Amino acid sequence: MNRRIVALSALLLALSGTATAAGSSPALQQCLDAANTTAAMLGCNAQETKVQDKRLNTAYKTALQAQQGPRRQQLLDVQRLWIKYRDANCAFAGSATGGSIDQVNGSGCVLDMTQTRAEELENLVGP
Repeated sequence: MNRRIVALSALLLALSGTATAAGSSPALQQCLDAANTTAAMLGCNAQETKVQDKRLNTAYKTALQAQQGPRRQQLLDVQRLWIKYRDANCAFAGSATGGSIDQVNGSGCVLDMTQTRAEELENLVGP
């Protein structure tokens, strides 16, 4: 049982770190490379999440302004539901083992999902 939990934690960490590092800024990768504690990794994720959250908010405002009629309300509803889903999904991802790695997995989840949603909203409007 404990081996299974450790293996799952290692897999989640590897996937979370890979996804986060692959699509985020070089500053995040440098920060994570230098991070040697859980607190440092959390700090890296928090810093990049701020960047991606700002990007998401800008993309959302632009996308919302571009919508007409019922699509505007649909986007409002979808975004509210997406926030609830992201928060619940990442709380789940961040509770697998009860250990400190859960915090890293949870914050990595928020970062990854925020970045992905920002891209979706940017693509909704186009260049």
